[in-house]
Amino acid sequence: MTTQPRDLEEFFHGRTAAIELIDRRRHGRDVAYEGDGDLFTQSWFPLCRSSEVAPGAVLGRNFLDGRVAVYRTEDGTANVVSAYCPHNGADLSIGKVAGDRLVCAFHHWEFDRSGRCSRTPTGDRIVEGMKVFRYPVQERFGLIWAFNGTEPLFDLPELGFPDEELAFHAEIPSLDLLADPWVFMCNTSDFNHIEVVHGIDIQGDATRDINWHEFGYDYDLKGHFRETGAAIEYKVGIRGSNIFYQMGSVNGRWFAFLYPCGIHRPGTLRSYFVIATRKSDGTPEDDARVAETLDFAQKLEIAVVDQDVEILNSIRFTRGMFTRSDKALGRFVDYLKTYPRAHPGADFIR
Repeated sequence: MTTQPRDLEEFFHGRTAAIELIDRRRHGRDVAYEGDGDLFTQSWFPLCRSSEVAPGAVLGRNFLDGRVAVYRTEDGTANVVSAYCPHNGADLSIGKVAGDRLVCAFHHWEFDRSGRCSRTPTGDRIVEGMKVFRYPVQERFGLIWAFNGTEPLFDLPELGFPDEELAFHAEIPSLDLLADPWVFMCNTSDFNHIEVVHGIDIQGDATRDINWHEFGYDYDLKGHFRETGAAIEYKVGIRGSNIFYQMGSVNGRWFAFLYPCGIHRPGTLRSYFVIATRKSDGTPEDDARVAETLDFAQKLEIAVVDQDVEILNSIRFTRGMFTRSDKALGRFVDYLKTYPRAHPGADFIR
């Protein structure tokens, strides 16, 4: 990438946050930002790579406007709970795992997978309030995800074939940006942006074939990259408020690309590049095809996203002077305004 990605885990523990003035770019007209009214969109948010949390390990992550602990039980099951112990507020991400329980480092209260305290070393009576908030969790596409809600409203998108029929790139790069995830997702319905910034000449009128549904949309995109002439034939879509997915071919080479964005703090995102293609048939020739396709696709998608980095790090997104060609973008902004929002873990993670 031409732009050095920022590590927001370090960024928000320094003075840099005070001078970056993220807030001044969160006052666009007629749009709803993450955290407005203490509410966040209800979606699946990636928290970390699966490889970052070994069995029996704990990892702390900033999430929404608070903090969570991501851990694996000793049998390898992933779980996500609010980070602060209800006893004295110690950060559970510096604790340890014992069997299927998360143990606080401060006074060794133990929490089961549901988030309830199951044991105290002193033997004190356990009451209802001795609990942390547990988020719905799933582990898929090499990532650990948490849903902002008490129950998921939808599932993650499919990538053209069953997961077991896909080969995934072993590396999942990440990129931190200074914008809400939905701002990045607006690009997918902004056909002016696709043509001007990404240099794609679109064949036909893709806006006529957009399939809108309750939690997103998808459409077929055909055309070619203006610079190289490479032909593209994609199905692209948005799931929730923060998950971009794409599957299809470039010059006949098929791959899938998943680009989900998590939230460290309102006005920020951490995105992941997940690349897949059809599994090899076991021959050396097809093994080579898989490896070449995965590397080609990852390089391509990183380059495409990199074209947006400076824009996203400085934009004050607003529903401004939309024109006729912004019809699809306008509908997506309207979709976001009525999108379900909640913050059931607010009293626990902050």
